[in-house]
Amino acid sequence: MGSDLNKPISNIPFDEKAFLRKARFKSILRIIIISLIIAIGVFVLTIIIPEMMLQNQENRIDSFYPGIVKFTEPNTFAISGESYNVRLFGRQKEYYLLRLIGNKPYPAGIVTVDFDIWGGEQVKGDKSFCVIESNSNELSSLYTEISTVIPEGTKEYLAPYAVPKLKFYNPAVKYDKVIREFDVLKNIPNDNLVEMALSFDRPLTHSEIKTIIPEDLKLMWGAVLVYEEKDYKQRSYLAERLVGNPYVNSPNGKKEFLKELERLSNVQNYFSTNLKRTVNFLKENGIKYYGVVVVGPPESLQKLSSNSIITGAVLGIVTEPY
Repeated sequence: MGSDLNKPISNIPFDEKAFLRKARFKSILRIIIISLIIAIGVFVLTIIIPEMMLQNQENRIDSFYPGIVKFTEPNTFAISGESYNVRLFGRQKEYYLLRLIGNKPYPAGIVTVDFDIWGGEQVKGDKSFCVIESNSNELSSLYTEISTVIPEGTKEYLAPYAVPKLKFYNPAVKYDKVIREFDVLKNIPNDNLVEMALSFDRPLTHSEIKTIIPEDLKLMWGAVLVYEEKDYKQRSYLAERLVGNPYVNSPNGKKEFLKELERLSNVQNYFSTNLKRTVNFLKENGIKYYGVVVVGPPESLQKLSSNSIITGAVLGIVTEPY
């Protein structure tokens, strides 16, 4: 043993093939480990982290979009649906829209919110159409067609379920034609429930509305003034930006309305700046309504036809009660 240790290094046997084999194995192992680390890193950066960011954006949208629908679409509620990735770092989320006729839900449409990992949400699929009669020179008669170009004063329907769109007429804005569908009510059986959007010739308080609406008509949604009268007159398009109180029939409806609007304004979204302005306006000027959605028997709605305060009367969904 001792004699081997005393041998010169140059005399120690060296297996070059074994050494190269071992070195090659270590090199391959090192390459495999580095490749796995890179692959895992790429997977995390391109799949896991974007998925987490998309999910965070979806959760954020879920926290405010159903509320936005409730306050901007008359008598309408949004139910969360499916979500799916549509491109790299992009996703779409579906919402099913429902209208309540008394306590009976009815489908009112489907909207899709498109967004990316950084936000940038856009709403798609909120389409409306109308049914019009057109002149035919060849037939020398009228024929009916569906059009997505909607002339003023024409009744609108929402795709894909063809439910009537509820419309209000702001008293500060001049309209060439105002829809009044009281005459249609006489053809509806009185045991049916009728949804109707009523517009007023001037802003009314909640207590003033109660004095003109029969007790057997249920208040479902109230269109609220959120700009000064002069703003509506100068920029009539503002009247199309509806804001309404879905708690109009609740004893604490005013507080619930402002509280929920304030909560939505504090969620980072496209509407937050305007929501903050709306909340401040309502706190300073109070809540006044220029229209309401009501549900009830057609006979009671017909009684309102002679009330001079009522300007527009747009028929919504008609259904038999449970």
